[in-house]
Amino acid sequence: MAGEIILGYDGQPGAVAALGTATAIAGAFKRTLVIVFGFRPAAIGGDVADLGKAVREVGEKFTEDALARAHKLDASVKVQVELVDLRPAEAILAAADEHDALAIVVGATGHGPIKGALLGSVTYQVVHRSTRPVVVVPSPEDS
Repeated sequence: MAGEIILGYDGQPGAVAALGTATAIAGAFKRTLVIVFGFRPAAIGGDVADLGKAVREVGEKFTEDALARAHKLDASVKVQVELVDLRPAEAILAAADEHDALAIVVGATGHGPIKGALLGSVTYQVVHRSTRPVVVVPSPEDS
C-alpha cells in the first residue's frame, strides 16, 4: 500500500512527541504508521560492526516501546516497525520512498542551528533532503 505515514523515531522527547502527531495523522487519513529507526553508526574509523549491533538492540527496545505507545493512543491505527541498516536520515528518507509516503513526521531536537549543524541533526537533514511533506514536532522540552 502506498501513502503511509513515516515516523523517524529514536526514543528522545522530540520523537515521543512526534509519535502522538504521527499516530493522529495516520488515524485521520486511515494510513499505516511506519516507525523507522536507522541504526548504522557513523564511520568513526575501524570496525563498527559491534557498535551497529548494539545500536540496533537499542532501536529494538525504542521501537517496541513506540509500538505500544501508538496502540495506546489509537488502537485502530495499523503500525509497523522498520529497523534499517542506514544512518538515521537516510533510513527515514529511504522508507518514505519505499512506501511512497504521504508525509514524514520527525521530532525537533532542540539543539538549535549551531549545535545541530555541528552534530548533524537528523531533523535538519530530513527537512532539507525530502521531496515529501515533513512535519516537525517540537520537543516538550522546547515549550
